[in-house]
Amino acid sequence: MDDETPSTDVTLRATLDEQAAAPRGELLVHWFRTATDLLFPTAKREFSDSWALVTESIDGAREVRVRDVRAHWQHLADALRPSPFYAAAGFHEPSPGDGDDWIDDSGRIGGARAGRGGSHTELSAQLRGGERIADAAWCAHLVDFLATALDGADPAFARIDHLSFEETTDLEAALKRPQRQALRESRTLLRGYSWVTGLPTELAARLGGPTALKATGAFHAVHELHAGGLLLQATETLAAYDHPHMKAVFHALAPVLPPGTPEEAPDRPDLRVVFEDASAPRPDSGS
Repeated sequence: MDDETPSTDVTLRATLDEQAAAPRGELLVHWFRTATDLLFPTAKREFSDSWALVTESIDGAREVRVRDVRAHWQHLADALRPSPFYAAAGFHEPSPGDGDDWIDDSGRIGGARAGRGGSHTELSAQLRGGERIADAAWCAHLVDFLATALDGADPAFARIDHLSFEETTDLEAALKRPQRQALRESRTLLRGYSWVTGLPTELAARLGGPTALKATGAFHAVHELHAGGLLLQATETLAAYDHPHMKAVFHALAPVLPPGTPEEAPDRPDLRVVFEDASAPRPDSGS
């Protein structure tokens, strides 16, 4: 693989808070299990070996290490269920040697406490898309995974991005919104927008619900989660999500986006945002 080619280029993220529809530890277990089964199937050689690490508390006093996620799933699930400070799992090809050789992960799953006092849990999964980002069936599989993994959650936020590796969203970086503020207000103001954007129940209601959002024409599909919230898919494939589609998503979601005009961020040169104030009147708004 070329050194300039990222080992993973597609990121799926979700944010859980204290209003999650089920205990966060159970949702964390469900996220790891669903990602293991749907995103990293053992039938594919690139995912056939794995590891996991769970850090119980912020001081790192107790860690649980697992050499093979599938073979020791119950051990990992027991460590995830108390909703620890940090958890990660990696999937890769088998080691050519005695198992101690370094091999880059082909995919990863993560979960970490965030916000003041661990008020939120950030979930993640990363994998290599490559040319598959233009494949409709593969992209639909990503959305199906996110819907399945979050079906019992009513998440505070969710997204699927390409070549976006930061925990904070591009919009948060462009508006210079502190992470704690963004998390605290995530059921009042949407943290950002992406190829797939997850809305909590409160923001979905303010936008008129699934029927109104479908009527905007900005979304290829609107997926309802059983425990509340929506997943909004902008285009059929990740590759098709270009600036005009992003701008349509921005205008559809503007009523629940944070006010302010985004600015370039020196440490994030490839921000994918619309450089307009979401709170500014638009010609078609009647204001």
